[in-house]
Amino acid sequence: MARRSNKLQAKDLTPKKQAPIFGAEDFDSALHLFLRDCKIRNLSDHTLKYYRNELIGFRNLLEAQKISTNPDKVTLSIIKENVILYMMEVLKRKDVTINSKLRAIRSFYNFLHRESYIINNPVETLSLIKQKKTIIDTFSRDQIRLLLAQPDQTTFTGMRDYTILLFLLETGVRARELVSVKTDDINWQDNVIKIDGKGYKERHVPIQSLMKKQLRKYVTIRGHLENDSLFVTIDNTPLTKRQLQNRIAMFGRKAKIEGVRCSPHTFRHTFAKMSVQNGADVFHLQAVLGHTSLDMVRNYVNLFSRDVFESHRKFSPVEKLL
Repeated sequence: MARRSNKLQAKDLTPKKQAPIFGAEDFDSALHLFLRDCKIRNLSDHTLKYYRNELIGFRNLLEAQKISTNPDKVTLSIIKENVILYMMEVLKRKDVTINSKLRAIRSFYNFLHRESYIINNPVETLSLIKQKKTIIDTFSRDQIRLLLAQPDQTTFTGMRDYTILLFLLETGVRARELVSVKTDDINWQDNVIKIDGKGYKERHVPIQSLMKKQLRKYVTIRGHLENDSLFVTIDNTPLTKRQLQNRIAMFGRKAKIEGVRCSPHTFRHTFAKMSVQNGADVFHLQAVLGHTSLDMVRNYVNLFSRDVFESHRKFSPVEKLL
């Protein structure tokens, strides 16, 4: 065999595109491969449901516009024109809703490209859209008192609901986290509760004496059951996220609260606001709320810190003028 030339040619230095691996020739096959990979990585059921719902919605968007859903046919231009702009201008979706779908789309195509199921990656340079900063609604102290007055504590469901409202205000947990709490998650001796957060990330949230006393009262009334969910229905089945949301919305209507949405997440914002006003710092809030980044926590501090209000009182142009 003749010796090769030691001088490399331009064609030798040009990377050759690898042919796609068979298996993701249509959208449903690609989605199956992606979700299987998510399971292998042991992502939570909540995350799997999020990816599945968002990506099926993505497929439906393309089909509604008669665009091919073949993963290898989707381009960056299609995602910008037929997903982002379509959701903005036709469907009138909010920024946060669009970004939620874009996050799923980016994870999906990054996986397909990384595993060589597609040749070109349409999301390689795709950025999330800029979200408008919105005012975070919270309950006032009077509204909290009104809500706490709604449950009938002479009934099991009333005692449970009163405990839940205090629990949300004391811990700032998400709705899904609250309904996932087990009786064994309460560490009575150390005054902390184990919370299963996003992506199987556990954290320990402290509780103080009044919350502990109320929990002991509720747990005694709850009694020993076959399931270990802390909060249960009158039929002794685990309370669901939807049932929790409906109960809090109902209390809001009964209390005639207006101007703020009565939901578990508003309790979470209220917890953050009151904690900041009582002197909590960003690291304490991040640990208790379970945020992976400090961005949202800093937002809470910037919005609700008493220093901001005190400073404004000192430099207010109107106060100094009149």
